[in-house]
Amino acid sequence: MPHDAQPRVLIIDDDANVRELVDTVLSHAGYKVISAQSGEEGFGQAIRTPPDLIISDVVLPGIDGYTLCKRLRQHPATRYVPILMLTSQDDISAKVAGFEAGANDYITKPFAPQELPYRVKNLLARVPAPSADDASSKGRAVLVFGTKGGVGKTTLSVNLALVFRLRTKKRVALFDADFHFGDISVHLNLSPTRTVIDLVERIEDLDQDLLSQVMMPHPSGIHVLLSPFRPEEAELVKAEHVGLLMESLVRNYDYVVVDCQASYDERMLVALEHADTILLVVTPEIGPLKNTSLFLDLAEKLGLSSKQIYIVLNRANSNVGIDIAEIERALKHPVSFQIVSGGRPVVFSANRGVPLIASQPKHPFAQQVIGVADSLIKTLTLDK
Repeated sequence: MPHDAQPRVLIIDDDANVRELVDTVLSHAGYKVISAQSGEEGFGQAIRTPPDLIISDVVLPGIDGYTLCKRLRQHPATRYVPILMLTSQDDISAKVAGFEAGANDYITKPFAPQELPYRVKNLLARVPAPSADDASSKGRAVLVFGTKGGVGKTTLSVNLALVFRLRTKKRVALFDADFHFGDISVHLNLSPTRTVIDLVERIEDLDQDLLSQVMMPHPSGIHVLLSPFRPEEAELVKAEHVGLLMESLVRNYDYVVVDCQASYDERMLVALEHADTILLVVTPEIGPLKNTSLFLDLAEKLGLSSKQIYIVLNRANSNVGIDIAEIERALKHPVSFQIVSGGRPVVFSANRGVPLIASQPKHPFAQQVIGVADSLIKTLTLDK
């Protein structure tokens, strides 16, 4: 429940008189009441800002109360929100249908106004909290971020996702969050017939079934959420969409690798806030290092723990006159991983759409990515 003094109750009913009655009664009892006139509107409000309790009529325009209840129970943001169903039907079959849909309690219209606050109070008192098992089953999100393009973050993201799958045999998702110019489809030779836009357009229906329909399967066993096919579609993806997508992915996959775009827009800030681990990819060049230093300052202001940020020095064998000690002094942060330049084999593998992990697992680049993945698997497992 929110920490403010007034618990928030969402009433969903197309009858203005009922909404007004509920508002009057519950407001007088110390609750903050918000309202919606249809199932779709109510669902949208609930997942954007989950209330403490939902009161819904059974008969609604659009989706009915039973369908709405099922969707609320499937969505991670509202899974544990208590639901009180309103109905004009007094037969037992209607109540059974409501309970089967996931309702916590039932009240028949017309109801005595003085009864409603007690029903609400009792429901809030026994609302189930997420169990420790639910928390431990939540997947882990690894964000791969670079402060400029060309540092190798996409190559690392793709190969890292494959290693997670090979090493653990668990569910692995790869999310191309470079919404303007993401090219994970090229790296994996996937046709972008389904993209993140298919989820954004139906974000209020987002559940496990819809997610599985849109995620693209790869022969390695990972599932991929591709970036928009056309760059102009990128603006259709909003920050709130990214938050909902991240929550859905970690609830349905054990490991989620996110290839972020090199920007500090609100969408990327939301993604960063949902990360368990952030791989900050740099190369031994003045420009990327300067930008990385600025990012670390921003991360501190965002409240991100320095312990969850791992600096990955890509092309570590480049002879450009900047050694690791200088990089660590400049960034005031240790370099956690070093990866040598993959050279032509990495470029060739990207052009073919076959990651180096799959085509040349013994290559030094592939071996060092495996080392990164093994270290992260151990750390993320200990964190559970």
